[in-house]
Amino acid sequence: AVHADRTELRAPPRVLAMVAEFDREALLEESGNISSEAIWRTTELRQLKPNWTSFRDAKLIEDRDAQFLIRFQREPLHTQGALLSEDSQEFCLAFLTILKNVNNEGSMQYLLTTLDELMKESKDVAKLFKHLVGTKMDPFAVLGDLMSKPDDLVAARACNVVVHLMNAGLVPREDSVRGMMDFVRTETQRDSKHKKFCFLAILAVLQALLRDHQRRIVFYEAKGLHMLIPLLKNHNGNTQLIYQVCHCIWLLSYTDEIKPKLADMQIAAILTHILKQVQKEKVVRMILGTFVNLIVEGEFVNVLSVCGAHRLLENMKQRTWNDEDINSDMETLLEKVSINVETKSNFDDYSKEILSGELEWTPMHRSIVFWDKNVHKFLERDMVVLKALLEYIKPGGQKESKTIAIALHDVGEFVRAHPSGKALVTKHGAKPYIMHHLTSHDQSVNKEALLCVQKLMCH
Repeated sequence: AVHADRTELRAPPRVLAMVAEFDREALLEESGNISSEAIWRTTELRQLKPNWTSFRDAKLIEDRDAQFLIRFQREPLHTQGALLSEDSQEFCLAFLTILKNVNNEGSMQYLLTTLDELMKESKDVAKLFKHLVGTKMDPFAVLGDLMSKPDDLVAARACNVVVHLMNAGLVPREDSVRGMMDFVRTETQRDSKHKKFCFLAILAVLQALLRDHQRRIVFYEAKGLHMLIPLLKNHNGNTQLIYQVCHCIWLLSYTDEIKPKLADMQIAAILTHILKQVQKEKVVRMILGTFVNLIVEGEFVNVLSVCGAHRLLENMKQRTWNDEDINSDMETLLEKVSINVETKSNFDDYSKEILSGELEWTPMHRSIVFWDKNVHKFLERDMVVLKALLEYIKPGGQKESKTIAIALHDVGEFVRAHPSGKALVTKHGAKPYIMHHLTSHDQSVNKEALLCVQKLMCH
């Protein structure tokens, strides 16, 4: 059945209730000056008067279906939902018969727009189609075919109606689920094929599907994560896209079999980076909720620390958040990450790592607590640790890019945290080394060199 697992009941009720709803207000924000009416043409399409008798005369539909649709079409828009409920079996069958048999763009746009809008107004309208699931006029089978139509408006409206049906508790057959899963996986890898609103409607279908535990496993085993991660990497600032993909990952994080695979450095780094960039509360809520679900997994708290989550959470805490779940999840994460950082922020361990030459992104490097607490120790023992860092960023020699990037980061932190940091780094002739790495072909080295230069200029 389409339901939230028992573990999902911790989620805000409004999130579960609207878990896969297509957010048109957000889409409007993402679409610049394009109004939602210009995208969806709702008023125009609901006023259409398709010639149902012509389809009857062409023997595409029965006279009974044509008469039902003519009667429905004459009804004022505000009472069409009530009329549909009065004789639901006949009306639902007529709608699906035409959608299945009549390949006419105008009639498809009219019927799908009407269903989408009526179901948006009342979940009870979607429930009227329940008796047809598993029959020759299975709504999921009919709509599944329409989702792949070349007309983006038809495809998007069909996706919306599918989402409404699942949100109303209708359960698609396994063959329909497999078909929709395959469709979503294929189409989300061809984002340039669809207009933005259609692409997001396709993602909404995936959100609805992933509410079910078993479907999440099927999606993961079919390498679904490989589909989602590139979307987060190449989101082009589309907040609605980010939200919908993060929501899919959040749903996946409720499945025990998938949790260990989500709790890795790549996903944590991507989501942490998005938290730094995106201020929308619904996106923040999804990411923090995912982190809370994964924090129990092995070394994930350490992974978050390495990604700089401690400083990020501290900064986020200074903001006022309207969503109580954000505040609660932030407190939970901050407590666990702080304990981890405190435990692992030992200068002796840091010194051993630096002097060993085997540098890794351990929590100490990105911990503001570590730097503020230990920065004066860099001057001890003839500044051996500081000199080692400066040696790593000296041009020439066979050094790994990761080692150079970490050393540049740490030099920058030393400059930021120590009152004489800039003077000491300059005295040891390290400025030209840092400038040299600004032209590095390695992205991480280039980034850390730029940040280091900024700290030199600001302190």
